Amino acid sequence: MKNRSLLASIPLAFASACNLGDSPAEGGPVTIAITQALTSQTASSGTFTMTGAYADGGQTTEEVTFGGPLTQSPVPITFRRTMSGRHGTLVVKGSATLTFTSPSAAGLAGSWEVESATGRYRTGRGTLSGDADFGATPPSASIRYAGSLDR
Repeated sequence: MKNRSLLASIPLAFASACNLGDSPAEGGPVTIAITQALTSQTASSGTFTMTGAYADGGQTTEEVTFGGPLTQSPVPITFRRTMSGRHGTLVVKGSATLTFTSPSAAGLAGSWEVESATGRYRTGRGTLSGDADFGATPPSASIRYAGSLDR
């Protein structure tokens, strides 16, 4: 009887020693806050801070294509953003709408998905919102990405 009891406890001890019951979730919800400024008519650079399933931060660059003149709101845009942090690099692509609320201010709304990733990152997608200030020198924006990243 004692041998059966000992054998029955081996799988539990093994799982506990390997931490199988407490393995971390495979990714999850994230929020990415971006502050950037235009470096040319179609490029920007800045910083990002990621919270949620991943905590990271670093530098970001973006290439943007405006789908119409900035004088006719709303303006469709497509973009490709690279974020390089301590835990890897994310390249995301997406589309958004730039809606002017005054001659020099606009709101952003759209979606994004991971195009490629290195390090701890794999795939993901979500939505974005933000504000652009074309009256600033150089023009700047604050953007918030919300979504999910997988490991």
